[in-house]
Amino acid sequence: MRDVAFARLEAAHARAVQDFVRALSPQSRLERFFAPVAELSPRALERLIGAPGLSLAAWHGGRIVGLAQYALDAGEAEFAVVVAEDWRGRGLGEALLERLLSEASRSGIRAMAGLTLAGNRAMRALARKLGFVLRRDEDPDLLRMERELAAT
Repeated sequence: MRDVAFARLEAAHARAVQDFVRALSPQSRLERFFAPVAELSPRALERLIGAPGLSLAAWHGGRIVGLAQYALDAGEAEFAVVVAEDWRGRGLGEALLERLLSEASRSGIRAMAGLTLAGNRAMRALARKLGFVLRRDEDPDLLRMERELAAT
């Protein structure tokens, strides 16, 4: 991952984000957005890039190969991560999520949480590896991942 650059998303990245989402497999889009989307609506794209919190992109060769975000809600950060299929298994999701955790902790956020499809084994394994506790959500198809953060 030496050639991967990490950067905050900005409005100027909207086209690259949309290209990234379109290139994801239908399963990856379902796992990230919990809906069979082909691309992001203008509102969803705006929320991804401009929501209070942090949105990061992993760039390689002029294209986005991974996205991670936490959005703030009542002092808690809700996160999501997605990695391009050809970049899975290289530690990119872990690197993105570790950056989110670090930034959230530095910002004084005390807890981070996220939802994943119950069948998403890769996300469940990553969450456990990074210290998240997994709990059943009220929706039986989802699991909630929670982790307390230490202020730095």
